[in-house]
Amino acid sequence: MSKKQPNRLAKLIDHQAFAGSALPQTLADNMRLYTKMTAEIKELLVDCLPEEILSTCWVVGFTPEQLILSVGSVTAANHIRYLQSAYLRVLTEQSITFKQLKQIRVVIAKTSAHNHSIQQSSSLSMTKSKTLEINENQALSQNTKRTISQAAEHVTTDENLKKALLRLIND
Repeated sequence: MSKKQPNRLAKLIDHQAFAGSALPQTLADNMRLYTKMTAEIKELLVDCLPEEILSTCWVVGFTPEQLILSVGSVTAANHIRYLQSAYLRVLTEQSITFKQLKQIRVVIAKTSAHNHSIQQSSSLSMTKSKTLEINENQALSQNTKRTISQAAEHVTTDENLKKALLRLIND
């Protein structure tokens, strides 16, 4: 009988679990604690925060005086920062866990698909801006001038277009 192989499309954590490995105990404990706190925060702030923010909000750090939340966008982070004092009041008044809380820090955690689209759009905009800079600062190359000249002389039948093209390569 052959040994059962893990699904090659499974996540790394699934492969590790299949192989019998596990997270280090402290990391597993922190993960359980943060997951429990996330559920409690979502329950307490369900009436305060919009669903779009709640769905991407996770507890990623905690001390008795400071709570670190991870959200999926800059807008969500700004929203929580702006209303931090109201959220602190709700959490300290309605939860024993967060009774001593004095500060909420917010970090932005983007998904890899989101990061990929941002990288593509930023590289595309950088390419466009570089192209514009090149077009503004650089005269036509000799090869381009020769091509335009040949097109004006041998291809173009419109006399006005021919004159405009010849003026372009002479400027």
